[in-house]
Amino acid sequence: MNQSPASSPAMMRSARLHGIGDLRLDSVPVPTPEPGELLVAIEANGVCATDARKFRVGVNDGEYPFNPGHEWVGRVAGLGEGVVGWSIGDRIYGDTYGGYAEFTTIRVDPEPWSAGPHRVPDHVALDRAVFVEPLADCIHAVFDQAALTEGSTLVVVAAGSMGLMTIAVAARAGIRVLAVEPQPARRALALEFGASDALEPDGWVAEARRLSPGGANAVILCNGNPDLVAGCIEATANGGRVVLFAGFGDRPVVSVDLNALHYREVALVGSEWIGTPPNQRRDRYDDAMHHILYSDLPLERLVSERCSFDDLEAAFVGRSAGEVLKSVFTPEVVR
Repeated sequence: MNQSPASSPAMMRSARLHGIGDLRLDSVPVPTPEPGELLVAIEANGVCATDARKFRVGVNDGEYPFNPGHEWVGRVAGLGEGVVGWSIGDRIYGDTYGGYAEFTTIRVDPEPWSAGPHRVPDHVALDRAVFVEPLADCIHAVFDQAALTEGSTLVVVAAGSMGLMTIAVAARAGIRVLAVEPQPARRALALEFGASDALEPDGWVAEARRLSPGGANAVILCNGNPDLVAGCIEATANGGRVVLFAGFGDRPVVSVDLNALHYREVALVGSEWIGTPPNQRRDRYDDAMHHILYSDLPLERLVSERCSFDDLEAAFVGRSAGEVLKSVFTPEVVR
């Protein structure tokens, strides 16, 4: 990562993408909150697969230089004109870009690209609090896009951090879950998170259909490998759903058997970030916060490493390569 000039009291550090594979540590002015905004001092930000993909293949929803962090927790450090109901020191979760920095801003009212700030109690550990938005997306994938109910059978393909959270919320709703994952350690975690079986990739379709005769009610693909889509369709029961819960980056095209979709009435649907258009389900943020505060979801088990500005690029690379389950960024080094 390139280093820009040292910061001053009016300046802050911000890790920003300047192009594909070009992450720089910039010194930029601390933002001034506009009317209706909060200035927030960042405590932590979850490193997302989307962030790593933007580093690898480019930004498609903003302009360079671009700070992709959007799973952040912080403390209110300043109030814009007209802000009421918030105080300096309040702890919040935010879903706006800008989380790989010492400070960011967020509007107090929801807007098209943000659900607005959510209060986080002081007792919630950072390794738990950073999961509000990704956990909400997993809840959306299971109940809105896969349309599953108690007693259904689900196959989750790829037990990364999103796959494991998907397994956990489904299992706790009385849904039988089969996991497919190449890494033995992650298969073990899948069982710990609530899967009834954890399958190796070789021959997984036949094994899944043996364990769930007739096929699963839904298959959720949590890996952006288009070569896996055909198997997901094959493993799904007639009338079931295949949910693509991953971005496919620079490999967005694949051939599928359209007759399988037509004659077997299998639905192929997407599932994305629920805070933004076109399919906003922001009530899922509240569901996620309820899980974080009151359920036994072992979210802290997902955090496999911590990083700061100096090793953020390595975290992106490790995330893309599947070597890291979940990194948590903090502006200062916390080991």
